Amino acid sequence: MLSKTINLKILAHAEVLVCGGGVAGVAAAVAAARNGADVMILEQNGCLGGMATAGMVPSFAPMSDGINILCGGIGEEIVREMCRRLGIKARFGTWENGWQGINPEILKCVFDDMLQEAGVQTLLNVKIADVMLGGGRIAGVIVATCEGLKLLTGRVFVDTTGDAVVAALAGAEIEIGGKDQLVMSPTLCVQYANVDHLRMEEEAKAGNTLWKIWFEHLQAGTTPFPEHHMVGLFHTGADSSLAGGNIGHIYGVNCLDEFELSRAYREGRRIARLYYDFFRQQVPGCEKAELLATASMLGIRESRRIVGEYCLDFNDYLKRASFADEIGRFYYPIDLHASEDDSEEQIASQRNLQSSIYKEGENYGIPYRCLIPKGLKNLLVAGRCLSADRRVLSSIRVMPGAMITGQAAGVAAALTREDVRDVDINDLRRRLRTLGAFLGSNDTAQTAINI
Repeated sequence: MLSKTINLKILAHAEVLVCGGGVAGVAAAVAAARNGADVMILEQNGCLGGMATAGMVPSFAPMSDGINILCGGIGEEIVREMCRRLGIKARFGTWENGWQGINPEILKCVFDDMLQEAGVQTLLNVKIADVMLGGGRIAGVIVATCEGLKLLTGRVFVDTTGDAVVAALAGAEIEIGGKDQLVMSPTLCVQYANVDHLRMEEEAKAGNTLWKIWFEHLQAGTTPFPEHHMVGLFHTGADSSLAGGNIGHIYGVNCLDEFELSRAYREGRRIARLYYDFFRQQVPGCEKAELLATASMLGIRESRRIVGEYCLDFNDYLKRASFADEIGRFYYPIDLHASEDDSEEQIASQRNLQSSIYKEGENYGIPYRCLIPKGLKNLLVAGRCLSADRRVLSSIRVMPGAMITGQAAGVAAALTREDVRDVDINDLRRRLRTLGAFLGSNDTAQTAINI
């Protein structure tokens, strides 16, 4: 953290500076702009969307509890517009039927157009290097560009980096992973061509699913890896032979270490080839498949999370808790992937996931206070670095959850004058409803709370 003044060229200024252009950042930027703020979003990749585009995650996790669309508002708009351009019906369902395939190239353009229409300035291909502080406030973020370090200044900052980069550099209290700071294992997603989806669907109806095939070979000892927490292949939509794969784990990776990350990318590409060979040989419909691409962005499930004004915990999840400062509600189960190459841990992870799935219509609340790092006046976070314990983080980290929290952080940032804690909760919730946010089946305006 820079404690002295240095001469840096000011690249730009914005009232609200959104740091990180994944789905949480896009939702935050659009929400802030629609609520009257001058907004800039910055992203280290050459496109917006993060894991949904550069990361090639093949599908959005369930966005509904079976009755209510929980990512109502900007998240719902994103999904519906992508599906409109694909010529398919948007899927809003539960764990059993709510996985909406993603076409990353279409989605990149959806994000570009949405931000342009909202009047958001977009700055791509810059990486956050440091922050400048003063009086418990962030004055600016320093970014690395092809011309060296430059300064971006703002009034309010939203950290949607996933790794809580801005919060950590600003000195916010953070936590990493669980025991011995071990984190959930990441995945390098893939995209296939020439997949016969109709054949795969016919086989699945007959009970011969990809998962069944995998676990039969696992029992026989003929899989390339002893992997018990399987994800799979997803159709990207329309009449296409493309398929996306969220397949395999890269165990024992410190996702904040440069050398470990480099190893993870190499290992991810090696794993991708082995799974590809297995699918071609063993899975009906994949006989002629081609490995089209591996992602340019590693699928990191967990790294830092802030210590916020409230920590959403597993007891809240079990209670289907509600809060006076609620900014959204969510449904996704406890999906805590194993940290190490340990079959028992993998099996336990899969069992815990299945046992934690809510019934139709059930959901839990997300307090605004989870977006506020302790000790900083003009910073909010959204996405997988918010304030929650590990188990709840493993639920809310997925993209629909990120869009819900990003949307709320964007509105709150637009409303902030001096301190994010002074935002009027009633006004925040009213504006979220106007955007289309779901705040509960029996939602009524709440009395403002003290933060």
